[in-house]
Amino acid sequence: MRASIFVLFFVFFQQIWSQEIAPSIQDSLSVDMNIPNIDKDSLQALPATNKNITLDSIKLLEKKKKLPPEKPKKERYIPYIKSIDEVSVSDYKIMSLNGTEKSVDTTLSIENEYSFNFLRKDYFEYLPLPNMGEGYNKMGYNFHNEPLTPQMGARVKHFGYFEKEDVFYYEVPSPYSELFFKSTFQQGQNLDATLAVNTSPKFNIAMSFKGFRSLGKYYSSLSRSRQFRMSTQYQTYNQRYRLRLHQTTQSLENDVNGGLINDAIYFFKNAPNYVRADQFGAPILDDNGEEQFDFYDGFLKRSLLSTQIQARNDLSGKRYFMAHRYQMLPIAKDTTAYKMEVGYQLSYETKKYSYVDDRPNTYFYETYDTPSVQDSTNYTTLENKMYARYKDRLLGELQLDLFHYNWNYALGENNYQKDSILPTSIKASQLAAQVKWTKTLFGTAIKAKGYQSLKETYATTDLNLDVNRLLLKDISASASFQYRSQPLNFNYHLFQSDFKEYNWSNTSLVNQNSSTKSIGVSHPKWGNVSAAWSTINNYGFFSNRTPLIFLNEKFKVQVLQLDKQIHYFKARFNQRLDFGKLSWINNVQYQKVNQEQDLDQVLGDPLALNVPEW
Repeated sequence: MRASIFVLFFVFFQQIWSQEIAPSIQDSLSVDMNIPNIDKDSLQALPATNKNITLDSIKLLEKKKKLPPEKPKKERYIPYIKSIDEVSVSDYKIMSLNGTEKSVDTTLSIENEYSFNFLRKDYFEYLPLPNMGEGYNKMGYNFHNEPLTPQMGARVKHFGYFEKEDVFYYEVPSPYSELFFKSTFQQGQNLDATLAVNTSPKFNIAMSFKGFRSLGKYYSSLSRSRQFRMSTQYQTYNQRYRLRLHQTTQSLENDVNGGLINDAIYFFKNAPNYVRADQFGAPILDDNGEEQFDFYDGFLKRSLLSTQIQARNDLSGKRYFMAHRYQMLPIAKDTTAYKMEVGYQLSYETKKYSYVDDRPNTYFYETYDTPSVQDSTNYTTLENKMYARYKDRLLGELQLDLFHYNWNYALGENNYQKDSILPTSIKASQLAAQVKWTKTLFGTAIKAKGYQSLKETYATTDLNLDVNRLLLKDISASASFQYRSQPLNFNYHLFQSDFKEYNWSNTSLVNQNSSTKSIGVSHPKWGNVSAAWSTINNYGFFSNRTPLIFLNEKFKVQVLQLDKQIHYFKARFNQRLDFGKLSWINNVQYQKVNQEQDLDQVLGDPLALNVPEW
């Protein structure tokens, strides 16, 4: 019933709304309205009150006609981005602060075995100490590769320390991971892990951590480290602007023993040669009348040998680094090459070195009234750098750098009274300027650099000139001159310790000067030969002042600065011959040091600079 009523209503309303209504067309103006004649000029028909408005509108129209047409917006430069199928190993880039760039190395070769170590580089010119990560002795020197400014000291602890030049920045098309793993002497491993990700072609972030532990063969020779690095890089598509940031947190710890005592050295050498004796102590003879020996190897276990001390030292540090770069004056349209570049770098770093000996003995002579030795050094640096670089075909490449340094070298406080009152800190600042120039003139590549500090205190002067020229086919010759005058590290000037013999304040130290002349000849197949002659004046070092009667029983050092010249000669030959997948690599080095003897030297030759000839 309800359904039939709904159908009737639906049909009824459809009939009503579907009826056509005849349209009625009406004019908006009435038929009887009188329309006046409109003049051709519409301005005359306007009332007098609107004349001013009309004139202003005409002026605006005329101004708009005179304005130049709007330029179309410049499209943003977006480079070609490879698809993941087109990516190769060369697209995974590792960049350094000095501008060098390399690709990820995925090759497996025997040559890589030479860098499969704690430092992850070839140990040529380095002699490792008994335990991994404990330190190294230098077997060769280049006095012009050292930092330009004075450092805190404790340089043997800095071989494995990541400086700002050692932190890498990445550019990878897909997530990149690297794991370095190596077993250590005992009870430990060496792991260095890196993970880098590009969230876009413009932005990258990388995180690295190095964990290390090694128990040495000798007593009190444990080494361990924890080193965290995080770096990031942002760069626009046209490479006009680039930002780099990194942060490091590091801690390198070592248990030290000072070497073996005299008895331990004797038993280590003679342990296999004990003569067999009877109950009265007389040697037992065999049928031929010869003494019988017991080859007992108990003392050959090095962990049982007694050492001089049982102490520990630690080097920890944190650094925050930032680098801006902005390029301008592109050499062509839609290019990433520019003529000029300006930049700013900021580095803030804190370091702390500590030495702790809970049971001190007389090896480092007497101590002050303290049950344990706890020496510490704090070092804070703030570095600012502004630079501008210009490249031109006529001028070459010219760069101007301005530096500002602020140093705070502070020694730990003591709770006892010392014999003499020494300063507890060194606070200093420095301004410096540097000029670099690179140019090729008549086939000769020239590189020149000059660095000069602007304040007298802790001032450095550094000059470099390098020329290279192609003589014959594939044979090139080079020559260079280097001069440097720089202050010694802060621990030469001031140091305090709980040991009485290790406290000094040297206010009379002068800059160490070194000049080097070198030549070289190279060939891509037959290798290269180089020779360098260095002259060092005012050489500063820690001299062993231990009397001979206390040799290997006590140890005393003193800061000395020679007033005599040291002549240092170094020649080196490097060669690499490739035979298909095989390579023959040779590195040979010869060194010679001529230095005047000091008749007052306690332990005699070598006086200061000690290097092997081969």
